[in-house]
Parts: sequence; structure tokens; C-alpha cells
Amino acid sequence: MELLDIKRKNPQLSRIIKKMYKYVSLNNYITFKLRAIKKFLKKLFFRMTKNNNIVENLLLNYEILDSGMILENHLRIILTNLKKILDENIDGDIVELGCNAGSTSLFIQRLLNIYKSNKQFHVYDSFEGLPEKHNEDMNNEERQYKLGDCKTKKEILINNSKLANIKLPKIHVGWFGKLPDAEYPKKIAFAFFDGDFYTSIIDSFNKVYPRMSTKSILLIHDYKWDVLPGVEKACVDFLKDKPEKESIVYNNRIGVMIKK
Repeated sequence: MELLDIKRKNPQLSRIIKKMYKYVSLNNYITFKLRAIKKFLKKLFFRMTKNNNIVENLLLNYEILDSGMILENHLRIILTNLKKILDENIDGDIVELGCNAGSTSLFIQRLLNIYKSNKQFHVYDSFEGLPEKHNEDMNNEERQYKLGDCKTKKEILINNSKLANIKLPKIHVGWFGKLPDAEYPKKIAFAFFDGDFYTSIIDSFNKVYPRMSTKSILLIHDYKWDVLPGVEKACVDFLKDKPEKESIVYNNRIGVMIKK
């Protein structure tokens, strides 16, 4: 029912709804302002203490895309592990399987820029949303993902990179398992999997694992998250006969594995 119809038929209900709108708007405004103040104070503290933490400064100085797919602490874990790879100069390139609109990609590229790294950065996405759901992905949670969810366009990723004045990564369009092997780097130093479903994670492992250098790092998003149980199942199934079996470390919905 339109608000105008409600106003005509039930003026009292209309007034209540208007008050609710005002309350929600005010609450959202206050929340936004509190976040802004908190961020300002953190920036001020960093400057006063002359803190040179590269990762924290990146998170303070750049906004995270409002995609709802990646949280600040997830980025902190991703960037901290990527920094280890760069500090130790592990052989190979950087890959992200499931880049979507680029929420994570922008921060990865910013860190690579700080290091003036010559490592190539490759991102992969079908840009068709999630694939078919299988038994391994079924859950008992209220929240459900289905075929086509998380769909975006390649042009949005490109535009976000341009708006951020960030160098575009090498973009590969297609389902991970169906892309030719030649589209993956020969050696990989750092990989981030964000495929959400069992088959996507298995396909990611099949393409990336054989190319990972010794001491390279793999991060898996949504690991041990009840909403997407296929992610952990895929990790367990793929690694059951590998040296890294049971070696994934859980950290705030992200699995961290070091290649042996």
C-alpha cells in the first residue's frame, strides 16, 4: 500500500509511520557521524604516535566499498598476510578468485603499489553471480544464497578502480574451473578464494594449488561460516591427501593456509 493511500485511509497510522521514518533517518545519521568521529580519532592517534603500520594506515585512509561482502577485519587479515609475502619476497604472482566489484581488489593493489611490487595481480570472476547450489552447500540457517546471487558487472569493477585511481588488475572473465590453465600464473605467491560455494572452492584449489610456491599463502573467505558450509567442506575434501591437511588456521571467518 502506498503511503498516500495510508494517509487517506488511516491518518493516525500515517503519522506513526512518518515518526518512524524520522527516527530511522536520525538513528542512521547518528551512527554515520559516530563512525566518522571514531575514524578521525584513530587517524589523529596514528599521527600523534607516528605509527607506521602500513595495513592500518591503508584501512584508515581509504573507504571500503559498501558491498556488504567484506568487513574491515577481513581486509586487515588479507593485507597482513599479503604483507608477509611481500616482506619475504615469496616467488610468484597474486590471484583473487571471486573479485566481484573490487572491494578487496582495491586494497590489494594499494598495498602492491606501496611496495612498488612487480608481481602481477590477477582477478577472476564469472560476473554472473553464484553457480548452482549443491548438497554440500545446504544449511539450516535463515540466510540462504542461491543461483545468481552476488551478480555484478565487469564494468563496475573497472569503474571502481578508475574512481580510486588504482591500476587495473588483469581481469579474467569466466567460471574458475572452465578457464584455460594458461589464464593462471605459472607461479603464485598469494591467493584469496571468495567463491562461496563448494564447487567454486574446489575449482579454485584445482587451478591454484599446483602453482603455489613453497611458503606461499592462501586465504579462504567464509571459512567455517555456517551460512556457507560448502566452503569448509571443499577445503577438507581437497586437502585430505595433501601435506597441508588440517593445517588451515581459522581467523574471523577466514581460513589461512601456508603451502608446504
